[in-house]
Amino acid sequence: MKLGFQAPKKWRYKHFNNISVDGDFAFCKSHNFLYNSEEQERKLYDAEPCHYTDSRYYDGYGNFYKHAYLAQTPRRSRGLSLKTCFRIVEHVYNIPLGTIVKFTQNWYIPGKRIDLGYKYKVKKENAFDPKYEINSKSFSKNFTNCERSKKLVDALRENGFIVSVTGNSSFLLGMIDSASKLTGKGSVDTAIDGEIATAYGYGKKIGFSSFDNDYRGYSYGIKSILWDKFGEFCKWSRCNEILKTASIEEILEVLKSKNE
Repeated sequence: MKLGFQAPKKWRYKHFNNISVDGDFAFCKSHNFLYNSEEQERKLYDAEPCHYTDSRYYDGYGNFYKHAYLAQTPRRSRGLSLKTCFRIVEHVYNIPLGTIVKFTQNWYIPGKRIDLGYKYKVKKENAFDPKYEINSKSFSKNFTNCERSKKLVDALRENGFIVSVTGNSSFLLGMIDSASKLTGKGSVDTAIDGEIATAYGYGKKIGFSSFDNDYRGYSYGIKSILWDKFGEFCKWSRCNEILKTASIEEILEVLKSKNE
């Protein structure tokens, strides 16, 4: 792989709008370090303290599938100098040795198929070992009105699961509300349909709602507890289901079973 400037010398521009890495990485903006998103998700599914259970650590808006941004500048700005890009990368913790970091622009040369970016190979380790906790407030809450759901949360926690309880806002109405505000055509209040629990443990992710409410806007959660295994979760409408009418013993038997 060619390192340094990717463009011929006469086309090189030494300011960049984005600094990014590819792979199973995500960037923690609050503490300036990279972490392995798949590894942290696996810990979450096993009910272990991880990046997703600790409210002290939060990300920016630059984490996507197999792609994480370490820095970005506004589209119309001049960008970051090459020296500044080097300095930013050198101060980010936990970038593995040998990782290729890309500096790119938000623009291109019309009619030319030229890569205007710069590729930088990390040669020095800058280690940081976060001590994660399960301290997000939702993990200590329980249902306030639905006694059936409250008892299930208690049983799950007693059996090694971690459970986050929140209000059940419909993501569909949330999207409509955002669009309304952007277009200036009024606002739609995001509906809060009871409460929901999202639980993790035994390599599984579980979701259920109070009474006969939907789960995050999905009607599949009205009558059922939804669950899936690590590495297989796609969306809540494609999960395994357990009827809410099942006994707590039956529910635990399914959720604590080994993932085949």
